[in-house]
Amino acid sequence: MKFLRTCTGVFGCAALLIAAPGGISNAARPGPAPQAASQHSVSQMQQHHACLEEERASIERGEGFGMAMPADHAGYPGPRHVLDMAAELKLTADQRAAIEKIFAGMHEKAMARGKELFEAEGRLEQMFRDGSPEADLREQSFRVDSIHAELRWIHLSAHLAAQKILSADQIARYSQLRHEQM
Repeated sequence: MKFLRTCTGVFGCAALLIAAPGGISNAARPGPAPQAASQHSVSQMQQHHACLEEERASIERGEGFGMAMPADHAGYPGPRHVLDMAAELKLTADQRAAIEKIFAGMHEKAMARGKELFEAEGRLEQMFRDGSPEADLREQSFRVDSIHAELRWIHLSAHLAAQKILSADQIARYSQLRHEQM
């Protein structure tokens, strides 16, 4: 269920923009919009902001908010989910300890990188308010995206590490259980 909420949150933001009348470019059109389209846009903006708030809260908690979906969809088990399914996967004590270590390391790194991401985003916003030169804005924008990519890699690499701990049968069972949750 949590996975479904995460997917909805992640893809909901993009869907709001794509499904809007006129698509993504609709928001950029100059001039007044018809009343119905205007109300629709306000609703979409509220949903978009709610999605961003949910993503921020997830990152602040050290969670991935769908960052590792490519790994999960390909059958690479996520350490949090493996721990949640420990009984069903029949983890040995050594496996559980190894997965807990992977999760703890991932969580610690994700918390630190998440904090760095928000600081970089804040700096970018401040630079815009200060009227910084375009080249500086571009550089900071790339810095923000680089930190986000590093954060995503923290989550993806934890899936790679967890996959090495489980047997082929456990991975197959994990995939079956995850498919049932979706």
